[in-house]
This record gives sequence, structure tokens and C-alpha cells, in this order.
Amino acid sequence: MKDILKTGLILMAFTAVAGLFLGLVYVGVKDKIREADNSAKLKAIEFVLKDPMTGEYLVRKENIENEVKKTGIEAVVLKEYKEGVVLGPLYVFRTEDGKKAYVLSGYAPGFGGNVTVVACFVESQRGLILNSIRVIDYSQETPGLGAKIGEEEIQRRFFPIPPEGLKEGLKVDKDAGLPKGTLDELKKKGVVKVSDVMTGATITPRAVVTALNLMYRYLTEEVLK
Repeated sequence: MKDILKTGLILMAFTAVAGLFLGLVYVGVKDKIREADNSAKLKAIEFVLKDPMTGEYLVRKENIENEVKKTGIEAVVLKEYKEGVVLGPLYVFRTEDGKKAYVLSGYAPGFGGNVTVVACFVESQRGLILNSIRVIDYSQETPGLGAKIGEEEIQRRFFPIPPEGLKEGLKVDKDAGLPKGTLDELKKKGVVKVSDVMTGATITPRAVVTALNLMYRYLTEEVLK
């Protein structure tokens, strides 16, 4: 009994020291982690504000930095839905040709955790256009399967989407019955073709389209109503 008690006290002491050490390490690096996260998000905001065809900024880069600095960059919950969450800040920019561009983010459950997306929607006479997206958090997805969502060429499958493709809700092609057509033809119908590049990983791209649908819903129901 005495030996068991001694062993227990030793283990408790090791656990306490290890916990204290980890706590001190976290306190020491948390500001660095926050800076890295904010830097990644700023790059994502800059990326989605580029024309997906030409790569040119829709808004002057200095205006992007000024707006983000003025509004802030720390995530806030704008709206919770049962399928996922829409996050702010909501940035509203004026493009070089006078249109409004809305940048916000959101997440939905993937295979191992939430998949977070930054997106830019641009107004047009027919409705909102999904200009571009950037998936910024997919850290819990399976390497080689769902984690392939981090590849830029795969993310480009999700944009641009015209108003006609957004109104009925985006779907991945497996959920739409694997319709035939080119990538652009399917985008016009709100279908994102990923079955050929993410075989066996439907949940992660489905999380991306769910997050995008929720952002579109928030903008049309809460901001543009």
C-alpha cells in the first residue's frame, strides 16, 4: 500500500510539472500563433479579392489592408445554423468598377473536424457571384484524402460560380447524381465536380459547399434583404 501511494505521488508530481511546462510554452507562443493565423487570414482575404481569370486585384491592395486594419480580423460569429456557422468580420469593399464585394468566412463539419473557408461574393445585376474562395483550416482531415482540399487546383473547382448556380444551393457532383459536362458547365448549374480528384473523400468538399451555401444565405437573408 505504501509503495502504491508513493508511486501515485511520483506520477502526480510528473504530471503537474509536465502540465505546468506545457502551460508556460502555450503562454509563450500564443501571440505568435495568433499572428500567424491572422497573417494567413489576411492572405486569404487578398486572394479571394482577385479576379479568378486574370489574377488582378478587384480592389486596390492598400484599400484591402486599410479595411482589414480598420474593421479588425479576429473571428466573430455572425450566424449559427444547424449545418454550420458564418463568421465575421464581414468586409464590404468597392471594386474598381464600382460593385460591392463581400468577404466573410464560415465553417461546416468535415470528416475529422470543422473545415473553414474564406469567400468573396461580388454583386451583379443578376445576383451575387461567388468570385473566389480559400480554404484556411482543414487540419483534421485525412492526409491524402480529405486533406487534398488544401490543393489550390482543387479549390479552383469551387469558383467562380454565377448567380444561377448559387440560388438553388451548391452541391458536389456525387450529391447531384454525377451529371456530365465540363467544369464550367456544371458550375453554372451549381455543381462542383470533385469526384475525379477527391475519390473516396466526399465529406470534406461537401463541408466546403455547405459553408459557402450558408455564407450566401446569410448575405441574401441578413445583409441584402
